[in-house]
Amino acid sequence: MNASFYTYAIAFGTAAGIVARPFRWPEAVWAVCGALAVLALGLLPPTEVWSGIIKGYDVYLFLIGMMLLSEVARHEGLFDWMAAIATSGAKGSPYRLFVLIYVIGTLVTVLLSNDATAVVLTPAVYAACKAAKVKNHCRIY
Repeated sequence: MNASFYTYAIAFGTAAGIVARPFRWPEAVWAVCGALAVLALGLLPPTEVWSGIIKGYDVYLFLIGMMLLSEVARHEGLFDWMAAIATSGAKGSPYRLFVLIYVIGTLVTVLLSNDATAVVLTPAVYAACKAAKVKNHCRIY
């Protein structure tokens, strides 16, 4: 079999592991397993792998910063405050709750970035769904 078959198989297996989370393993385990499979099969030489890791330091620092910002905001109650505003503004309507969360997401994206929105807003959406008692839509596995 050729290298592209193995590449697609690893990509598919890694994505499936991240989404399905068999054995309740964290997503990072599946990503690392995919990277190790690429190395083990010799699809990329180790020097290219390390080069890619080193070149991504700015992304890692950005994500670490966003996670720290998210944790500080959670600790200070920002997400609970946003959830209270969204649920009170929704007045029991799931449609209004969706629109309010969408607007908040748009504002966060304009001020920060898509990545920051994903990291920072996810806890707020979870808190809003929990506060609104939305069933079967806010599970964390």
